[in-house]
Amino acid sequence: MIKYAGQVVKEVILGIFLWGILGFAVILIFWGAQARILLGFLLGVLMAAGYFLHMSVTLETSIDMMEEKTAKNHAFRSYIIRVAVGAFVLLAAWSSGWFDMLAILAGLFTLKLGVYLRPLIHKAFCRFGKGLDSEG
Repeated sequence: MIKYAGQVVKEVILGIFLWGILGFAVILIFWGAQARILLGFLLGVLMAAGYFLHMSVTLETSIDMMEEKTAKNHAFRSYIIRVAVGAFVLLAAWSSGWFDMLAILAGLFTLKLGVYLRPLIHKAFCRFGKGLDSEG
């Protein structure tokens, strides 16, 4: 298990929101202040952060507190809940007409981009004395 899981979660969430800010800027530059696109992207970024938080809690709970079979069942149930909630949110967003579905998808990609940005964020934290350790 990751020794500093809490710090890793914070770094990835920060990466998700940094990409979210960059995405907002790109949307404003190329599409202007279109509410449907901005709301869709915001919803996607919030879903990405929620997905990551739920995955990290599930992983930590599965590893720390359960036997192998129980942990597998817990992880699978958590996955089903995550998918069901995500599908419900996407269906509600689609049926409301207030959100652009492609913008939601773009916002969801900030999860992947936030994970890729995490090593750079970690190095920045270490450089300015707020890091986990002296690795770098």
